[in-house]
Amino acid sequence: MQAISNRTAITGIGWTAFTRSADRSVLALATDASLNAIDDAGLQTRDIDGIVTYFHNQDTIAPRQLVQALGLADCSYQMMSALGGGWACAAVASAAMAIHAGLCRNVLVFRAMKGQSEKSLPARIAAGEDQWSRPFGISHAAARFGPHVTAHMERYGTTSVDFGHLAVTQRAHARLNRKSMMTKPMTIDDHQASPWLIYPFRLLDTCLRSDGAVAIVVSAADRARDSRHGPVHIRAMMGGTLTNQHGTLGTPGLWELYAHRAGEKLYAGAEMTPDDVDLFELYDPFTGICLMHMEGFGMAGRGEAAARLRAGDAGLDGPIPLNTHGGLLSEAYMHGLGHVVEAVQQLRPGGVRDDFCEGAHDHDRAHCRQIRDARVGLVCGECGDSSLILTCDGF
Repeated sequence: MQAISNRTAITGIGWTAFTRSADRSVLALATDASLNAIDDAGLQTRDIDGIVTYFHNQDTIAPRQLVQALGLADCSYQMMSALGGGWACAAVASAAMAIHAGLCRNVLVFRAMKGQSEKSLPARIAAGEDQWSRPFGISHAAARFGPHVTAHMERYGTTSVDFGHLAVTQRAHARLNRKSMMTKPMTIDDHQASPWLIYPFRLLDTCLRSDGAVAIVVSAADRARDSRHGPVHIRAMMGGTLTNQHGTLGTPGLWELYAHRAGEKLYAGAEMTPDDVDLFELYDPFTGICLMHMEGFGMAGRGEAAARLRAGDAGLDGPIPLNTHGGLLSEAYMHGLGHVVEAVQQLRPGGVRDDFCEGAHDHDRAHCRQIRDARVGLVCGECGDSSLILTCDGF
């Protein structure tokens, strides 16, 4: 990992509005977010020579369609994976590796979908690990992840109220983010009064369904120095490493996720520890899974994440700020790439620029979600299957 550390950087970020009923096609959404990211990087479309994306149940467009929409004359690298949210950071890693290998100069990574207004294609054949779940009625992600979370609850005494503290924290962050779909205040009582989806998840434990798109531009570090807003370097990466997403590979039981193994490798590659990280953007399809990610990536010891949430440690001014944009629970469900966008916004010179922070003074928490002196951010995909450590320019 040392050979590629800090050799690439994220130079551009872009997004569309996040809604429940976009009146444009997925291609139009992807094109809009991509053009915004390219402009944000200070580049022209002709500067893009690689495109990477990922999907779940065929809910997006292929890279070649975006090549045509952007009018790219030269595209040296295209990549598309079906791993879903587990591939959020792996998509960025794939772009970085293509640049480091000399195939490309600037790679566009995007995620676009109409997750609320259009249904993705159903999986018609129960193959692979699905043959042991889908025929027996386990088709919703809450049913797949529920046993992991209930095992954690049994082993460590974690409760639904603990999950409520995470949901309330992230909603507070989302209220300072103009991109967020959910900005209504939430209390623990609101969380506990929300209906059950599939035990142990209530409605307010569950990620949103969204229409929209996000995109980023990854560039070689030497080219990134001249980017419009300053580069955010990719210090370390892990991607696509878990072979059985819902199993117990590399863990002693259901109460832990692959994040524990991935975290060790990620920190070793970055030559850092969890104490060096200023903000954590962790995949949060359900509150309980995000809590388990916290422990996997060292924000808390085994069985200790709930106590840290109750203490307020994951807030914007706490020692372990978590999902500072609101995450999948309150900002939007963009399959994890929005977490990368948020880390870049936090780490850039000048910090967060797109929302209430504009013109705010001294990180006024009535208006601004900017983390003080943010220099290192960690992002992870589902189960810790892919992850990144990002650093501000000059770190």
